[in-house]
Amino acid sequence: MKKIYIIAASLFLGANINAQLAVDFESFTLSTESFDNGSAGGGDFIMGQNSDVILSNVFDPSFSSWNGFSISNMTDITSAGWGNEFSSFVGSGSNASSNYAMFYPEGSIMANASNLVFDSIKITNGTYAAISMRDGDAFGKQFGSSTDASGADDGTNGEDFFKVWIIVENFQGTEKDSMEFYLADYRFADNSLDYIVDEWTNVDLTAFSFAVSKLNFGFVSSDNGAGWINTPTYFAIDDISYEYYLGLDEVQVLSINAYPNPVNNLLSIQGEQGILSLTNVNGELLLTKSHMNTTQIDMTLFANGIYFLKLENDLGTVIQKIIK
Repeated sequence: MKKIYIIAASLFLGANINAQLAVDFESFTLSTESFDNGSAGGGDFIMGQNSDVILSNVFDPSFSSWNGFSISNMTDITSAGWGNEFSSFVGSGSNASSNYAMFYPEGSIMANASNLVFDSIKITNGTYAAISMRDGDAFGKQFGSSTDASGADDGTNGEDFFKVWIIVENFQGTEKDSMEFYLADYRFADNSLDYIVDEWTNVDLTAFSFAVSKLNFGFVSSDNGAGWINTPTYFAIDDISYEYYLGLDEVQVLSINAYPNPVNNLLSIQGEQGILSLTNVNGELLLTKSHMNTTQIDMTLFANGIYFLKLENDLGTVIQKIIK
């Protein structure tokens, strides 16, 4: 049984949250079939209704190159090569919207406030990377082949993959974790199951044991050479979903240990004495009880979802997010 420990480097002082918000890039002004890769020198893209979310962008005029994020509405899903680096492989944003963002090859998404947490993002391939994996090119191999781009045996036996590592942090950087998302996977015994992602896919960020306020990204591929990845290191992103917790602040050191998390049946709580309360995502109070070092809550009484367990005493208040 894995126990999730929360040390109060940053603690929640209220279970209420604002309505869910999203960065969908539709308010960003672009001409038809165009993109903004930061060439005007504006730096990071600040998005959201209250400048809530920061998407990193660095443009190098010496090489006319960029990294981090670019905003795009390009729709070309057929042209191969680097000249088509700004198109999603869907040919649009999520839900057939116009705008989305392209990522290359390193960068981050950051909350612009300590009480903002990310719930989910949507990801798909860029056309450049997808066609490179599907057909091969001068640098990247054709996925499923046992040879590299030069025709030499690469030792993979065609069991190829390309994935993005999503490294998550809390706002203070004191809690870190990661997850992986496969943009392509050719490792199945049944080759008919091999795939290159060609639709928008939701990535849930709520299952971590802390509130996610920063996302970093990295790539891993089966196609490598001379210390670098041969697969074009791009993906597209849309619908960055987030919310605000009200009253986030720091208090005196206070900790709570609730496990297992996620939970199906009994939730065990250890921590300082105080008053425990459980609320749902709408801020509705579900129960309160006195806590004397160890308490159990029968979670079978509640539907699957996200809950907030709060402990209050003279030291202050701490809340842990509970997943059922």
